[in-house]
Amino acid sequence: MQAVWVMLICLAATPGASASTCKGVAAIPGLPGVPGRPGSNGRDGENGHKGERGPPGQTEDQAELGEKGDAGLPGFPGKVGPKGPAGSRGAPGPRGALGRKGESGDYKTSLKSAFSASRTINMLPRRDQPIRFDRVITNENGHYENRYGRFTCKIPGLYYFTYHATSRGNLCVNIKKGKGNRGEKVVTFCDYVHNTYQVTTGGVVLKVKADESIWLEPTEKNSLVGIEGADSIFSGFLLFPDN
Repeated sequence: MQAVWVMLICLAATPGASASTCKGVAAIPGLPGVPGRPGSNGRDGENGHKGERGPPGQTEDQAELGEKGDAGLPGFPGKVGPKGPAGSRGAPGPRGALGRKGESGDYKTSLKSAFSASRTINMLPRRDQPIRFDRVITNENGHYENRYGRFTCKIPGLYYFTYHATSRGNLCVNIKKGKGNRGEKVVTFCDYVHNTYQVTTGGVVLKVKADESIWLEPTEKNSLVGIEGADSIFSGFLLFPDN
């Protein structure tokens, strides 16, 4: 401390003197001074430039997401829910076009079934096979099939069937009833002559069910002919339908 005072005195006494020209006695350096009090806080600096956006963060247990997988199989249908309330009634739609006029509701008009057909085939019919009466004369509602010589019932009830067969020799005819190709014999009519033309006639009333068929079959005595001027005819019609 003494050396500092000596230097200050030397500089003050000698104008133009400097620390290098003022020499004194070297002394031992003094102890450091007591630290000063902290200064006041400075002003806030200006905001810096906004940085680039970083990658999205991840939690510690979150793995890297892969590509989206295929859709799984549909699950089982759930239970049917309760029925909802009935909706309000909508407005009536536009009126449709008029349909075709139907048949009369009269009993006699709505339930009709009748046929009559003649045979124009010159060949003798086969034994135990339906006789074909191929030329249709009347076939109300189409219940007779001239291709097979069968009448098939579409209106169950009581029917009358009759035939007139021209023959030149012995002739026996069975009236048969059944479904498909199988049938049972109902009645048989026979006439016996030699080398002359004659007409054999037979008829029967039958109760016929729906889809049952009626037809004629010759036996071994078979001389039925079908030529112009000597017709053979098979007929039938509905008498009383079932209730």
